[in-house]
Amino acid sequence: MTTWWNDHNNRPHDPLSVEAVALLEDVEAAFRAQDPPSWPFPEDGARDEDYSVSADPGKFRMIIHRCLAWAQVLEDRGWATVVRERTGEEDWRITLTPRRPGALPVHLQGAAWIFDNGRAPMVEVAVADPPHPIADIPSCACDACDSGSDVLIEDLDKEIFSVVDGSFLIRTDGEHTATASSFGGGGWTSVDGTRTIDTQGAPWAENWAPRTPISLDPADLPPWPPPGFDDLPEDWPADPIR
Repeated sequence: MTTWWNDHNNRPHDPLSVEAVALLEDVEAAFRAQDPPSWPFPEDGARDEDYSVSADPGKFRMIIHRCLAWAQVLEDRGWATVVRERTGEEDWRITLTPRRPGALPVHLQGAAWIFDNGRAPMVEVAVADPPHPIADIPSCACDACDSGSDVLIEDLDKEIFSVVDGSFLIRTDGEHTATASSFGGGGWTSVDGTRTIDTQGAPWAENWAPRTPISLDPADLPPWPPPGFDDLPEDWPADPIR
């Protein structure tokens, strides 16, 4: 079986460390022990009738198994205090609080996409206190948007790993905020802020060398507007940091 971190380390630059791979392998083992559902990336393109429906919404419970695996491994390693809660008949919350001072907590809130034939579990990922939302996984569970279980695993792993690694950055600049990790950056969204503030937690483990998040400095970002978009519509959003 090929994992996303194996694929990442087969590239010629920016490999994950031996310690990082060992952590991810432990999470994978804890995940597989739960016998979670898995399915491949669909080979056929989306059809019109694939939107707003899910042939098997229950299969997305694998994202819950992945969250539980992360909680188990971080707790077993002594890196985090884990609180598991039921917030409703089918909803749940897992709070991962690092034991090291200066590290950022992770909040995993269970929710679901609702279809006529059932609920497709999802997780809302947030970082820091108060919680700053960073991802909904899956962002959609309809058949047209289904990219296979491996993509969901990679998306969740990269968010949680980056916080645990100490390489997750939240930048608040005026009324906007952006996020960055060593794997990429998140979009700017409106917040109530008055000055530039960078929030980057420490690694959750002692003697751990964190990766470097991508730069959010304007000089390092691609040009705006991008090439070929010189005549933007009047309602096109302005670049918040230009």
